[in-house]
Amino acid sequence: MLILLFFIIFSIPFSFIQTFTPESSQALLMLFGYAIPLILTIWATRKAFDKRGVFNYKPGPFWELLPLIVLISYAFLIVGEFTVFLLPEPTGIFKKIFDLLNETMTSIFEHKILGFLMIGVAAPVLEETLFRGVILKALLKKYKPWKAILYSAIAFGIFHLNPWQFLYATTLGIWLGYVYWKTRSLFYPILIHALLNSTAFLVAQNTDLKADEGLSDMMLKNGMTSYYLLVLLALMFIVAAYFIFEKYFENQPQDLVLATQNQHKIAEIKKILPSNVRLRSLKDIRFKGDLKETGDTLEANARQKMRQIAVPYDVDALADDTGLEVEALDGAPGVYSARYAGEQASYQDNVNKLLEEMKGKENRKAKFRTVIAISKGDKEYLIEGEIPGEITTEPRGENGFGYDSVFVPEGYDKTFAELSEEEKNRISHRARALQKMKDLF
Repeated sequence: MLILLFFIIFSIPFSFIQTFTPESSQALLMLFGYAIPLILTIWATRKAFDKRGVFNYKPGPFWELLPLIVLISYAFLIVGEFTVFLLPEPTGIFKKIFDLLNETMTSIFEHKILGFLMIGVAAPVLEETLFRGVILKALLKKYKPWKAILYSAIAFGIFHLNPWQFLYATTLGIWLGYVYWKTRSLFYPILIHALLNSTAFLVAQNTDLKADEGLSDMMLKNGMTSYYLLVLLALMFIVAAYFIFEKYFENQPQDLVLATQNQHKIAEIKKILPSNVRLRSLKDIRFKGDLKETGDTLEANARQKMRQIAVPYDVDALADDTGLEVEALDGAPGVYSARYAGEQASYQDNVNKLLEEMKGKENRKAKFRTVIAISKGDKEYLIEGEIPGEITTEPRGENGFGYDSVFVPEGYDKTFAELSEEEKNRISHRARALQKMKDLF
């Protein structure tokens, strides 16, 4: 209801302007009077529900599904029109609302170009951005997927302000929501919406259907039995296609965005994660800037970095924070390992400071500890991995990064930097944490 209230409030100025607008400009005003209030509604709704949200209009790797998506969409069009056909004729106040809406639609249909821009372009882009890109995305963070999809579909139905369109819009909204949930892209819901709206507009333009008639009236011309059979076939196709969709996405690699700019970490994680996980970088989601790390624990930093990606970009994300904890230094450098010698310190600067602090220390016990924060769907997980060892008195080895050249893992006589990449990845703190998270995927 809040969304509808926003739209009505933002539409009031245009209703006032319309009374003073010449008839020749009424169609253009109608287009702007619909698009601008809806854009403002998207802005206001984002402020209320999804302040940090980012819209994803990229199609993603699902092109092979496109023919099936188109066919299912027309099946939903048939089923949706059938729900309207089942409702009784409007009477009383509902008839007045119905007649008013029909007058509006008739005036839109009279203008081919502006009407098409409004129905076939503006409505799909703006309504999908609002109902799937803002509302459904926010609901998916609070409810289980099917409940979130249903709630957003009902809101979509109510928004159409017409009891005879409510069932149709809600039915279609379920399909649009399902597609968005599976692809995490607005491209496909917009495409479906544009396709169906354009079909309805072109049918109205090229047939003798009246504004208060739908595609069901055209289908009924072949007889009631044929119509019922068509609806039944559409329903059967939707059920069969649903199982095809589920199987398809079940076998798809699971996308996981690595919330790090550290190329060494990215390379190491890629070699450890299972093959059914498709890793994506911050560049893939067009993330710009730096990830904030203001926590005072590894857990806090890992969760903070993960949420900076998972929440606004609506993706599954992985972030980690790793620290070297030295007993003789009371756990330092710990959470400050990457900036032990200063904010702009290099790996070598940090190693030099550590060795300086460890001069004369007999107890050289230490451990590397990694905490991984993962978002998967509407859940978050924290996983930890650690490996004990000792700090050397001088750097040894050429491999690895960070403190690898001064850390000898327990049970070995070589530093991480002296071990091969394969050996290190098999026993490291990060490897141990990543092994624990494999079950999630």
